[in-house]
Amino acid sequence: MESEIEKINYTSVLGRPIKPIEFSTDELVSIRSEKFLITGAGGSIGSRIVSLLASIPGTEFLATDRDETALHSLSLKLTSQALFDSSNYELLDVRDFSGVNSAIKSFGPTVVIHAAALKHLSALQKQPREAALTNVFGSANVVDASIKYGVRKFINISTDKAANPSSVLGFSKHFAELYVASKRASGHPAFTSCRFGNVFNSRGSVIETFFTQMRIGAPVTLTDSKIQRYFMHVDEAAFLTIKSYLINSGDIHIFNMGEPVNMLDIVLRMQQLLGSKSPILITGLRDGEKLKELLVEDDSICGESLSADIKNLSLNMKDKSGLAPILEAIESRDEAAMIKLLEQVK
Repeated sequence: MESEIEKINYTSVLGRPIKPIEFSTDELVSIRSEKFLITGAGGSIGSRIVSLLASIPGTEFLATDRDETALHSLSLKLTSQALFDSSNYELLDVRDFSGVNSAIKSFGPTVVIHAAALKHLSALQKQPREAALTNVFGSANVVDASIKYGVRKFINISTDKAANPSSVLGFSKHFAELYVASKRASGHPAFTSCRFGNVFNSRGSVIETFFTQMRIGAPVTLTDSKIQRYFMHVDEAAFLTIKSYLINSGDIHIFNMGEPVNMLDIVLRMQQLLGSKSPILITGLRDGEKLKELLVEDDSICGESLSADIKNLSLNMKDKSGLAPILEAIESRDEAAMIKLLEQVK
């Protein structure tokens, strides 16, 4: 008998199939020739990237995360071994500059996939310092160490909230995008970012929240009946990440996620699938939240890539208003200046 959680899947809720993961023979040869270091490997996206790489025989990788429980679960899932029984898993906090340098120096990756981040909008809206330390300075730590120790290719995982940002989360991720793009423009042409919409039913996602509320019969909290979001499957997110390093066609890569989905429709579909009678409670948009997310900034140039499912963006690095003080604050790890920049959006 199908369980409640099994009823809530990507296809049943969104009504569309998952795009297949397909690498050409040449791409598989390229992947096997690299050494990958992944930050945030215990998270929903990071763990799926590691799983995808581990499924390709001969691929070398080091999965890192500051969450020992999440990293242990990933190790157990892939190898049936505890965390410290394998050299492929290592505890690492991207805020720790010395630790990041040591990990990259000792492992010697050719590709770094940076998935570590704080992602909860409301929490970061209240605590911009946390966004500065992890999403901005933590990202810069990984970028700078990668450059220092000769990493050729770097992929920063970002979010659609970074396009025309309106929240601390969005600005922190946008600043990280800008920092990666600045390095790309100054002699590191294989440093790039990829921008995701909502990853369906990832840990801490709105889908998980809706499911829990319906399961216990609590009101389903929806900020606005007209709110829309882009969705993608975690397998698609992992695919886009690997494809971004392979294609490397611009500052940012964006996966074709179709049209944005109305969240009220999502709630109603989940209620139907679960037989839930939980009332819907409209709470109002949260501070910094948009009614509809964008994938592309107004002043960005969007183009095609070698993959029909991926667009590329070139950020306007020359005319970006206030770009110099942002990059200076990141370079110097000026906490006070960065928090002030982030707090301006509150």
